[in-house]
Amino acid sequence: MTGNIDQLMKDMARDLLGEDVIDVLSFLLDNKTELTDEEMANKLNVKVNEVRKKLYALAEHGLVSYRRTRDKETGWYVYYWKANVDQINELLLSRKREILNKLKARLEYETNNEFYICPEDKTKYTFEEAFENEFKCPKCGVQLVYYDSAKMREFLERKIKEIEEEIARETKVGSS
Repeated sequence: MTGNIDQLMKDMARDLLGEDVIDVLSFLLDNKTELTDEEMANKLNVKVNEVRKKLYALAEHGLVSYRRTRDKETGWYVYYWKANVDQINELLLSRKREILNKLKARLEYETNNEFYICPEDKTKYTFEEAFENEFKCPKCGVQLVYYDSAKMREFLERKIKEIEEEIARETKVGSS
């Protein structure tokens, strides 16, 4: 099961931040313990600043977290980092909520606008954009045609409903 969670976290990190951060996240997941940024930099053979940059990006999305202590000898803060494998369900729910909000915003945009499309390059324009260009494609000059976004709205409504149901199910499971 741990392998699945580790892979899920890597996939999520890759989707959110790209391939760049995977080395640091993988290292934390493989070690299954708290590590300092210096320890990771030494073991991965990269600069501490690079590791920190990746850790901050991962932390911003909740994939890793840190514990801060003060070094008694130097007085400097030492940060101990760990992967948030125990919070994967909440991370996934949070991601689904973000996607849901984006889909709702897109549905609102599709609902509140009238569209025209270039039959040549299929670029879609709002009524205002089409009007400004005298209903001609600004790229090729071809007459724009009305575009009915009903299918797009139906698709978005279906996806929104699916994700809302998933969130409701997972929230119910998580709270019981």
